[in-house]
Amino acid sequence: MKDNHDRPLSDFKESIDILKSSGFKPIAVTQMIFEDTFVFETPEEANNAYEQFEKIDGKIVGWWYGKDDFLEAVREYEEESNGYSKVKIYWL
Repeated sequence: MKDNHDRPLSDFKESIDILKSSGFKPIAVTQMIFEDTFVFETPEEANNAYEQFEKIDGKIVGWWYGKDDFLEAVREYEEESNGYSKVKIYWL
């Protein structure tokens, strides 16, 4: 099984730094379906980050998940790849 992307963690650093400096606490990052993907402990924090950074400011575009929803999305993503792809996750 191959990783779904080959990006290093440093590719996500600028977005992580912006999120953290604004009081958000991402717990993981990855890339899914060609988009940066940000994971937070709760769906509420994910939604608040999405509202501020993608919808209002347009600074960061991607997928925004609470931890439980993210783990389910990863399971579905890997299942749909028929064993070809594994999601490479950086836990922060």
